[in-house]
Amino acid sequence: MDIIALLAAGITAFIASNIDDTFVLIMLFLTPGLLPRHVITGQFLGIALLVSISSLASLLVLAIPIFVLGLMGFIPIIIGIKRLIDLKQESESEELDIKKRSTSILSVVAITVSNGGDDIGAFTPLFAKYNTMNEVSFMVILFMVMTIIWCIVTYYFIRHPIIASRVSPISRIISPFALMGLGIYIIIDSFF
Repeated sequence: MDIIALLAAGITAFIASNIDDTFVLIMLFLTPGLLPRHVITGQFLGIALLVSISSLASLLVLAIPIFVLGLMGFIPIIIGIKRLIDLKQESESEELDIKKRSTSILSVVAITVSNGGDDIGAFTPLFAKYNTMNEVSFMVILFMVMTIIWCIVTYYFIRHPIIASRVSPISRIISPFALMGLGIYIIIDSFF
């Protein structure tokens, strides 16, 4: 196993396929009602699911039809509409209950997976090329570590005083529209 080549390929694939996820993570971290631990847990579970799909696709030598991934764009649209409705109905003193917390994590997982077509496209060929048990294990661990690092860096980036003071006040209003825009982008991108 050539660790250097495997590390370089894994890091390159992860960064290339997750640059757009940075903006999604920023939006999620700034979404009122979503705790950072919910975002990180949801992102981690979503990436784990995408890695599992990619490794399975490489083992079965199947190509996942792009239109199927595109239909997943309806998930963030529905979540965005729900958040827009909730924004109109919420009271400032409302606390999240256990059901809302688990729904929050599942929403982040759904958004991560629905925006993960590029992850599957980048990870599947890697798992096809590096297919020994050691190589696959190394790649999975690398992707999970990078997911945690990606989340932490993004979280602390938006917590910088200059950035937080400018973005936080409008995040409550922008979040539903950004989710709906992400969903529309996913649908359009999968068909064109």
